[in-house]
Amino acid sequence: MVSEEKDGGKFRFVDFLVILFCLTGAVYSINLFRHDLFQTINGQNKTAIGIVSSKRNTVQRRMSNRVLWDRLIKESSVYSDDMIRVGDNSSADIHVGGNDIALNENTLVRLRYNEETGEYHIELASGNLGLVTSPEGKNVVLNIMGRKVEAKPGTALNAATANNGVALQVSKGSAAMEEEGQNRELVAVAAVAMDSAGSVSSEPSALVIQPRPNAIYRKNGSQPLNINFSWSRINLKPNETLRLEIAEDQDFSRSVRTLNELNDSAQTALNNGQWNWRLIYSGDSGNGAVLGLGRFTITNISGPELLSPAKNQQFFYETEPPKLNFQWTETEDVSYYIIEADSAPDFKNPVIKQQTAVTFIGDSSLEEGTWYWRVTPVFSTDSEDSNVNPPSAAFRIVKGKEQETPSFFNPSAEEPATASTPERPSPPARVVLESPSHGTTLQGLTALRQQTVFRWSSKEAVAKSRFVLSRNSNPLAGTPAIEIIDPNRTIRVDRLEEGVWYWTVSAQTPAGQDITAKNPQHIRVLPIPLLPSPADRQPVEGYRIGIDELKRVNVNFKWSAVQGANAYIFTLYQRTGNGRRQITQIGPENRTSWSTDVKTLGRGSFVWQVEAVNAGRYNVVEQRGRVAETSFVVDIPRPGPVQIIKQPEAVP
Repeated sequence: MVSEEKDGGKFRFVDFLVILFCLTGAVYSINLFRHDLFQTINGQNKTAIGIVSSKRNTVQRRMSNRVLWDRLIKESSVYSDDMIRVGDNSSADIHVGGNDIALNENTLVRLRYNEETGEYHIELASGNLGLVTSPEGKNVVLNIMGRKVEAKPGTALNAATANNGVALQVSKGSAAMEEEGQNRELVAVAAVAMDSAGSVSSEPSALVIQPRPNAIYRKNGSQPLNINFSWSRINLKPNETLRLEIAEDQDFSRSVRTLNELNDSAQTALNNGQWNWRLIYSGDSGNGAVLGLGRFTITNISGPELLSPAKNQQFFYETEPPKLNFQWTETEDVSYYIIEADSAPDFKNPVIKQQTAVTFIGDSSLEEGTWYWRVTPVFSTDSEDSNVNPPSAAFRIVKGKEQETPSFFNPSAEEPATASTPERPSPPARVVLESPSHGTTLQGLTALRQQTVFRWSSKEAVAKSRFVLSRNSNPLAGTPAIEIIDPNRTIRVDRLEEGVWYWTVSAQTPAGQDITAKNPQHIRVLPIPLLPSPADRQPVEGYRIGIDELKRVNVNFKWSAVQGANAYIFTLYQRTGNGRRQITQIGPENRTSWSTDVKTLGRGSFVWQVEAVNAGRYNVVEQRGRVAETSFVVDIPRPGPVQIIKQPEAVP
């Protein structure tokens, strides 16, 4: 034992080698990581071939000979042999050599530039894209599933990968596609589908043009918005029609629209919300093949609130026109604003028309007279329609001293006269809680499955603000459920549970004045209704399984489907002397039957339950149901005593 302790305390040469080997590996790994990390910086010496613009959420780039993916900022350079990856619910635009490439969600492409020919090559690995080539450039080569497509100058096309195949549609110009050693010319409007082997498919398909993936529609007012659908028919006979389904959920169990006998377009009016759609071809076999699917969002939005110059405000000058500071409130998801000022309210010939990404500009070009101004928000290209009619306001510029001017200002017949005498300073206006309004009631399923949108506004400049959502009637006291520091004017909250919620916004001006909303507002989320219990349950109540039933081997449990349910929870119990013992529980699963070997149950009294539920993403139960309970008995006779029959002795 002493010898073992001495050996354990020695530092052997092999230990030194192991430590040296580990340190060498660590240094080598760190060096590789450093080399890969600084490849982006070293890449600045390369010549960029274009710009990639991240429009929404996750867009990544991997440069050639790299392992790491870079998370791109709003605009980044793109180099030859770069790979661009667009994540879920994301999108990006690429501008190279006058060519525009729109990448939709879950798309992966590689870009190459041939310096000898001046051609750009796009390799589409997955997803879908839109390509518009420069009218004055060269051909753009698109590589899809090993098939080369050359888009000529001035061509607009869409390409999508789905079901191990590719759909290609040319909406403008022309493109040449290699097919069996020859070039096949595709001119507007032409569409073709290819299978995974690169062969032209004869299966019916469709390439959806509108709406684009994850499109956002913005509108004013409470009226429903007309949504246009259009697609290219591929391998469909003229008399074959399609069906369009629109639903609240991705499983289409809560359908809201079904349009039948469609050709290549459709239109329907929908209110605010996130909508899922699918295009179905039944064909002669009636198998209901899905040719296209997607989702889009409709949201209400108003134009920016005009802060300065204030409505009917007057400005005086003696020699030089005054410098005006135009300021307005921020609008969510805006790419930029267009500010206009005109001497007429129709804005046909604006003197000022400027594009800006901020919410203020300074200008001193306006001279004496009555002027009208407005600000139009321009959203990202994810917005199919931005039907926002921006409000306008009038102000007046007067040459001369203030006491020499008339005592009224009436820019239009609809505006009341306003005294020119200076007004006394008024206290700052408090924050306004716009929506949801006080006492709003939300359906439980709506609050669970859709975002609840809170909007607030302020006429004053805000230096600090805080959004609070709480169960407490005084939300600023106690521990809030949700607290956001310096929030946007629009806040979206996921999955509000049943009950009463109180919300408010506290804020301060740059001068430190408190402009917190006067009173908090409350909303009520109603309970989620229970789904009905499944009917036609078998085995029925009191069913008895005897010795003859053992020949059937299995006990089969069945029930009928429940409308609105997409899954079921099955539970089996055995009655005991002091209650019941759970044997198994299955679900939530999309099934209406289950079976078990009767021999595994044994003799006794049993209870089985089934509950219809609606499960959302990741199989999380969103809506419960009424539990149906049925009992049955396994009555297998107990074995009796063994009788030994004595054989008579043989007579010798």
